[in-house]
Amino acid sequence: MSFRDYFALTKPKIVPLLLMAALGSSVVASRTVPPFSVLVGVLVGGALASAGALALNSYLEMGLDAKMKRTMARPLPSGKIVPPHQALALGLGLVALGLIVAFLTVNIVATSFIALGAFVYVPVYTVFLKPRTSWNIVLGGFAGSCAALAGWYAVSPSNAIVGWILGALVFVWTPTHFWSLAVITEQDYSTVGIPMLPSEIGPKAASRYIVANTLLLIPVSLLFSFYIAGLGLIVYLAVAVIFDAFLLGTNLKLLKTPNKANALLAFKFSSPYLAIIFLAAMVAALLPA
Repeated sequence: MSFRDYFALTKPKIVPLLLMAALGSSVVASRTVPPFSVLVGVLVGGALASAGALALNSYLEMGLDAKMKRTMARPLPSGKIVPPHQALALGLGLVALGLIVAFLTVNIVATSFIALGAFVYVPVYTVFLKPRTSWNIVLGGFAGSCAALAGWYAVSPSNAIVGWILGALVFVWTPTHFWSLAVITEQDYSTVGIPMLPSEIGPKAASRYIVANTLLLIPVSLLFSFYIAGLGLIVYLAVAVIFDAFLLGTNLKLLKTPNKANALLAFKFSSPYLAIIFLAAMVAALLPA
């Protein structure tokens, strides 16, 4: 075993996206660079808690991961971390440390949203929803919304509707992103009996849901424009409209020809989409009205 194996337990490709949502919300809420304590709370505390929740997910799903081609080489199913309960200890320790850091640096509301994100992702999504319903990722997507809400409330409770719009953006983006991946890996989920939507209804029908979800995502992404004005509004609308159009275009291509190549294209484009929209929101908030 090595540090790399333990680091892989935390699914490090996911954490930066959650941090972008948290940072983006805090910058928009403050209309400037947030105080250092806020940055520590939402970035360090949030990163630790998120990494811990993802490590717990790795521990709880190691039996399923061992049966799926996409995941069987991960550290736990491949036997690189022995005994496995070390992953459990790591996950619990990181979540606890993250919440302590947040509690010491930001307010209790922001800390509570960080805790809620971990709770929704582990017991609610991983343990309860994922093995029981094909709508698992829709409901479980609120875990990501909590990062945006933590970033907002770490700065101020005022204009909270904007923070919830940013949280809704993460919530609605999640199914578009994950269902595209699930089209590629539908056989894996069918093998282990996990009712992901594409494995339950097939790629063609799932692609319709992906398009429908993106058509819901687009107006949500544009709601933020009502909060800004001037040059910031122009910048944000330009970025949002362009990337909304490209995202919808990849989804429509998948709908027309629902194969793994088009699903991979849709997935790869949706991956940076959320970070780009939050980056545009930050820039817009920092520009003069």
